[in-house]
Amino acid sequence: MRKSSKLITAVAVAGLAFAGGTALTGTGLATTAGDTQFIGGQVSQSVTGATLSAVNYGFADAEAKTQVNSITLTFTDTADGVAVTAVPSGGTGGTFNCGVVTAGVSECTYTAAATEAGYTDLSSLAVTAS
Repeated sequence: MRKSSKLITAVAVAGLAFAGGTALTGTGLATTAGDTQFIGGQVSQSVTGATLSAVNYGFADAEAKTQVNSITLTFTDTADGVAVTAVPSGGTGGTFNCGVVTAGVSECTYTAAATEAGYTDLSSLAVTAS
């Protein structure tokens, strides 16, 4: 009886050590993010009137990736000629002017509010297709 009690305790301790090790060694931030990703931030994206399958951001400052100056929106099952708007918020800067959907894609270009090269501190993007 005493040996089985020790065995059960040893197995339980080993299981806890394994679970604890797994929790502490899970994946974290990677340094291999692609060029179209924000590093150290997050952007919430919402869409109305279409199915948005991808959003790719272009940056005026390619190294720091803090000034968004172009957006490529990729749609699924959206007809050519559909008008698109993209309204940024949560940061500072001008506006984005989007072209109509062509072959499932709309390109949005940046129009500065003053002399800035791109929209800074973008935290959300509201996309409308109509």
